[in-house]
Amino acid sequence: MSLCILNLTPSLFFRYMRCRLGIALALLFALFTAFAHAALIKTPHVEAELIARHTAIVPGQPVEAALRLKIINHWHTYWVNPGDSGLPTKLAWTLPAGFTAGAIEWPHPKKLPLGPLTNFGYEGEVLHLVALQSPVGLRAGESVTLSAKADWLVCADVCIPEEGVVSLTLPVSVGPLSADKTHAAAFASARASLPQVATDWKTNATVAGAELKILITPPAGETFDAKEISFYPLRDDVIANAGKQALARASDGLILTVPLADPVNRELKSLDGVLVTERGWGKTAGGKAIAISSPVVYSAIANTSPAAPLQSKMPEMPPPALGLLSAIFFALLGGLVLNLMPCVFPVLGIKVMGFVENAHGESRLLRRQGMAFFAGVMLSFMVLVGVMLALRAAGESIGWGFQLQEPLFVAALAVLFFVMALNLSGVFEIGTRLQSAAGNAELNAQKNPTSGAFASGVLATLVATPCMAPGLGASVGFTLNQSVPVALAVFAAMAIGLALPVVLLSFFPALLRWLPKPGAWMETFKQFMAFPLYVTVVWLAWVLGAQTGNDGVAKLWVGLTLVAMAAWAYGRWQFKKPMMAAVAASIVALLGAGVVWSGASTAPAAVASQADSEWIPFSPKKVAELGAAGKGVFVDFTAAWCITCQVNKRVALNQASVIKRFGELDIVRMKADWTLKDPVITATLAEFGRNGVPLYVFYPKSGQPIVLPEVLTPSILLSAVDVNNNGAKTASR
Repeated sequence: MSLCILNLTPSLFFRYMRCRLGIALALLFALFTAFAHAALIKTPHVEAELIARHTAIVPGQPVEAALRLKIINHWHTYWVNPGDSGLPTKLAWTLPAGFTAGAIEWPHPKKLPLGPLTNFGYEGEVLHLVALQSPVGLRAGESVTLSAKADWLVCADVCIPEEGVVSLTLPVSVGPLSADKTHAAAFASARASLPQVATDWKTNATVAGAELKILITPPAGETFDAKEISFYPLRDDVIANAGKQALARASDGLILTVPLADPVNRELKSLDGVLVTERGWGKTAGGKAIAISSPVVYSAIANTSPAAPLQSKMPEMPPPALGLLSAIFFALLGGLVLNLMPCVFPVLGIKVMGFVENAHGESRLLRRQGMAFFAGVMLSFMVLVGVMLALRAAGESIGWGFQLQEPLFVAALAVLFFVMALNLSGVFEIGTRLQSAAGNAELNAQKNPTSGAFASGVLATLVATPCMAPGLGASVGFTLNQSVPVALAVFAAMAIGLALPVVLLSFFPALLRWLPKPGAWMETFKQFMAFPLYVTVVWLAWVLGAQTGNDGVAKLWVGLTLVAMAAWAYGRWQFKKPMMAAVAASIVALLGAGVVWSGASTAPAAVASQADSEWIPFSPKKVAELGAAGKGVFVDFTAAWCITCQVNKRVALNQASVIKRFGELDIVRMKADWTLKDPVITATLAEFGRNGVPLYVFYPKSGQPIVLPEVLTPSILLSAVDVNNNGAKTASR
């Protein structure tokens, strides 16, 4: 290049130098202008500067400024609520006299998962908008420097706090504002990311147990088809940030279910935050985010004392959430297993005996009985589910098998089974007038086989639903947060499983050929089947005792004695003097029923269930206190009417090896007795996605609670406490 310059003529040389000098001066001017307008800060992870939307300041008008952060790949900064960890970006302003600065306007964040944690923040480039108000006394032609100390935390696998002073110099002008084209697109994008205040959209917030339910109602005429919505609270103590947020349709909009933080904040008065959907909020709101502020309503399931917040939470690594098809499959399988439960088997045994009587008769009649039994099971299931859902919608804290939480129902069921057992024992024969009252028409199947089969189906449902067979816990729990049609589908699958064996026998009578032909043996079998019913009555009396105490049980037995006397009197004279037999039996039976009613009506408060000396009563507050003291806690969610619970107690929980090992590990045993209604226990069950018992939860000395299987063995218990008591975070079984 220098050789070329030496070969130039003088005139060409001066023209060349003039051109080069002009370029150099232009570059120097541009560099000076850039330095004067904005001070750029560069760190290894972030490029930060203060920018403005317009090129000048007009006296008395707001200045739209922004802290611009350009973050390198795979690193992020934080929103106003950073989530499980982190710190929000801050600005400390140094402004000329007369200027004031507003708060940072935060674009909606994104979720930033990091292991078991979830943070809220930004990646790439983000503008933190701030409105600065200028004074009216500024003079045109002068320059104003705006300055702020910025602090931000930038993180990837590690977090680095960074800071710097950003500044911006702008001229004062009286003319119309002119946009700075350099940052026009960035400001437009930032404005579009700000949550909109959409007054036409309505939101309602309800706390139910450990969940927050946000009802989102669009304005009239708005078509809204969001597949996913995320809620970001302004406070950091509201939700479980890493929890899954589930969206479901409602009759008047959408319901977003969000797991709450542990411990649940029972003092929350208002829900303030941002709802974000990638599809946008339609014409009336625009953008992807809307700001909400809704009063918080606490449902009945959550009306626990603020002094005793629920400390339970879902296990840190829960099993995969059931889908609808999986829930239906396990409900069907659980319904099949229910047939083997001691509370159900006596009823099915009597029904099979009726089939034996008809097995070599008319196959059409046999199929009709099978379908009547199926109809009885299905109809009674749907009635029970409908009542449960209606009561829950009305704010009642109830779960599956709720009918056996009512002492009057337990007593009535005991009387019914006792009458059936007396009939099978031959004390009396059921006539057509008492057939409906006794609910045992199937025992006279030749006269009215269809109605008898239907009644058997109803009775099988009533005694089967309190039992929680293996596989049913997750399926029933799945229905907690589902729509009514989905819940009905799952319970219908359970009903099909319960009815399936009887239906198969009715349609394939060849299966009955393995049984002897009808004969004298059937009378003996009939009388033998009375004894499982007597055992069931004993079990129901024990359940009633857990609910009403010894006085209630004593009155039940007195009442049953009078009922037995009425049955004996009726059987003694029913054929010789039927009218006198019916009247006398009715009087004595009503007297017995009155005594039973009196016993079942004993106030539950007077005989509140107490854990025995080896167990302490369940209290969420006590669980938290023991955990803070470094103790492990094992909680048995049980009920007197739960057969599986009682089997597990004798097979595993009360075994000497288990008790000894619990003592060696200093594990406190706690009983959550759900025999009677208890809203705190119901809420805790819901936190673990359950709607019935049994449920077994182990809280180790550190780490998250562990959910054990519904059917226990000593080895399962010992393995769970040995592996997890030292704080190992293991997936629930």
